[in-house]
Amino acid sequence: MTTDAPPVRVTRAWAHILEWLADYTPPSYASLRPGASDDDIAALEATLGADVPDELTALWRLSAGEDGVNGAGLMLGDRALMPLDAVAEVHRRQMEVQEEVGSGEDLPAFWEPSWIPFCSYRPDDTVSGLYLDGRTGGVYRWNRYGERDWEYKSLPAYLELMAISLEAPLTAAGPEKPGMLNGALVWGPPDGEGGDQWVRHLGQAPPRHPAKTLGAIREALPHDERDAFDERRDALGLADPEAVAAFLDHWWGRAVEVQEQLEDDIASALRGNVMAQPGRDLAPEHEAALPSALRHRPPSFDDIRTALRHESVRARFRQDLLNAIPPHFPALLLRWWDIARLMADPRGDRAVRAVVGGRRDPRKAR
Repeated sequence: MTTDAPPVRVTRAWAHILEWLADYTPPSYASLRPGASDDDIAALEATLGADVPDELTALWRLSAGEDGVNGAGLMLGDRALMPLDAVAEVHRRQMEVQEEVGSGEDLPAFWEPSWIPFCSYRPDDTVSGLYLDGRTGGVYRWNRYGERDWEYKSLPAYLELMAISLEAPLTAAGPEKPGMLNGALVWGPPDGEGGDQWVRHLGQAPPRHPAKTLGAIREALPHDERDAFDERRDALGLADPEAVAAFLDHWWGRAVEVQEQLEDDIASALRGNVMAQPGRDLAPEHEAALPSALRHRPPSFDDIRTALRHESVRARFRQDLLNAIPPHFPALLLRWWDIARLMADPRGDRAVRAVVGGRRDPRKAR
């Protein structure tokens, strides 16, 4: 486990979360409020009648809550980072209930002054969320009915897990997967309205689509579709510009669809369970799953090329590197390192070779 102080870990993890939000989900990034000043924190402590833990102070100095996008929050677990006025309001209400129910040796505390809420179901919600126990450093779930369940070992562990899930989503623990809905970060897949528009984030750079030329389109198509392409191309009247344009539009669209489907097939074959899931606490044995920006240098290009034991898979890796842009490299390298490790297992090896080789149903590889 890292020996860095909790505020340092919070600052580092949140900085990477902010960078991800700015790159991928600008509406969610824009919903964050500016950081709090020392005077803001001091005023909150006076209202709470308790000290704010250093790790929460470090977080709020960077972002003092969020306004949400379409009512939804951006925090892991579909929660919202509470504005400071909401923090004070929830703490006040819970302490009032504590005074009403009283305390005693046989009565568990309904609320204590050192319990500082920081997440809620929505930015304006006062019903449920997460709080930091200022005495133990643990993160617990709260609701207005008095349920208090342990969730994470610490605030740094919670934010680091969120950062990992964003930067290397195939290593994400638990049911929540990062994705986009109308440009905003939504952890899903969501139920109900909008669920069919949610797009899961897979961590790689968008595929570079083939050039709109006959040769490039044919090369991008699956082998079993190339004969049909050749027949229709040969029957095409090249003197008819509209027919040529329609032909190119149709087959280029098919080539793009195939590329994007391949990405989905690989993600389906891997099932998001390649590496040991860090769970609710980032133990030392799981630190290798952290993106390089948080802990370690990623494997080198040569390491991955050597570990990928099939030329067809190595070719796909080389193509992804050509498509990638620098901000995507940590997630891209970890994703391909995951694939290389998966190929060491016979069942995983067959799954990867099946999807990369063009077999559309990964279940046939079992």
